[in-house]
Amino acid sequence: MGIESPVWDYLILTASNERQASAYSSLLARRRLDRVRRTMVVPDLEGKRIGSGGSTVVCLREVLATEQRAGESAAATLGRLRILIVHAGGDSRRLPAYGPCGKIFLPVPAGEGQTLFDLLVPEFLELPAGAGGQVVVTAGDALLKLDMSAVRFDRPGITGVGSWEEPADAARHGVFVEGEPNAVRLYLQKPGVEEQQAAGAVRAGKTILDAGVLSFDGAAAAALVRAFPGTQTMLEKGVDIYREVCCALGSDATAEHFVKSAQGSGSAWTEGELRELFPALSGIPFWIQVSPRCEFLHFGSTRQLIESGRALSGRSLMVMNSAVSAEIAGEESWVEGCRIGAPVKLGGRNVLVGVEVNEPLEMPAGACVDVLSGEGGWFIRCYGVDDDFKKPAAKGGRFCGRPMLEWIAAVGGSAEDFWSGAGERSLWNARVFPVEARPEHAKYLWMFDVERAGGGQKRAYLAAERRSAEEIALLSDQDAFHARRWVEPRTTMLGSTMSERGR
Repeated sequence: MGIESPVWDYLILTASNERQASAYSSLLARRRLDRVRRTMVVPDLEGKRIGSGGSTVVCLREVLATEQRAGESAAATLGRLRILIVHAGGDSRRLPAYGPCGKIFLPVPAGEGQTLFDLLVPEFLELPAGAGGQVVVTAGDALLKLDMSAVRFDRPGITGVGSWEEPADAARHGVFVEGEPNAVRLYLQKPGVEEQQAAGAVRAGKTILDAGVLSFDGAAAAALVRAFPGTQTMLEKGVDIYREVCCALGSDATAEHFVKSAQGSGSAWTEGELRELFPALSGIPFWIQVSPRCEFLHFGSTRQLIESGRALSGRSLMVMNSAVSAEIAGEESWVEGCRIGAPVKLGGRNVLVGVEVNEPLEMPAGACVDVLSGEGGWFIRCYGVDDDFKKPAAKGGRFCGRPMLEWIAAVGGSAEDFWSGAGERSLWNARVFPVEARPEHAKYLWMFDVERAGGGQKRAYLAAERRSAEEIALLSDQDAFHARRWVEPRTTMLGSTMSERGR
């Protein structure tokens, strides 16, 4: 990204809960970060998702509690520090296999023992310095490649980074509307193409898409902390930094625009609450820097794991951190943290994580299996590559590649067998994953073809102890998860196992 920038006073990772935070701290301790004076891991309050904005405020409070001198204002304290905050919490609902490590530390096919952190964070550490202190806020679920040669962060207030993209692609993200050169006139969150055009965001057929990097000076960071003095609203409704913060910024922003943009993109804040918040944020100067090159490799879902892994490695079959003594045949698939002692045939778009294979295994297309140890035994998780753990079952949420309610009926169960309580029912909180005394996954592969399963298999499954992904997130053994990658013999992208060898 150019000339090496000054050192950082803090590198802060956010985490979903105390257990994940402890694991992150251990993983950070393994790494040498010469340009960082201090690392910190900050879990979400009470283990609840409070959003990127809420987490940012909590991180800044932690820094102020440590660094603020007697009689010193928050702006002055933050004005003498350089802080990088990488949001790495979340439940990994769309990427369940890596819930224990979070997306930031998921292994990537880029060399022995490499994780997304090892590729992503060094890029952020090279960002240019600001003036009057600097707090950079970004996310840790995508590999971001930016050309920062013409980017500067020395203006007062907040500076965002963007790139010119197709309006249809920008519709799923944040969009900057530029007024005067480098000045943001409006910020739009997930705007349709027509909304972008009406706001004047589209120029020469392109829109400035938000790349997800925001740089605050000390005064702006202090203003953010002041805008959210309590914690109760953050706990109840969350604060998304792009929705409840950025939509209030820009030279043409009004309270009406803020309310419409925030609520239109999913804010749970009431109109009155947003109007009360607006004056605390709207006066912060907001700038935009456009990067000539911006590339994303997303690792946010199981399908993206395969697609981005292939783009990164140039291979169709990725085998990593695994002890392998038998052939693996297949394409468009991901095998990681496994012990492969018998032939494996993959139908395509498969994910195997933490699996022991001692007998020949054949996986249907789109089938995924991950195995975790934790309190109570081993959790055997079978699901489809496109299963959405967030989508309610009543609205078409899928399990093992088919509508979940249909799957439940086919196995001979009822909703009450899988959910308790009156809350929203989804794959995330459905007790569908069996608990075993040993990591035996093969006995549950019938779940991908439930009609052909025998009555005895279905009855045994319904009678077995089962857990939901939500419960497993709290019960999984973090140390055991990482030990498979640090202790076991590892093979990274084994050429001898590739069905495509010789191409």
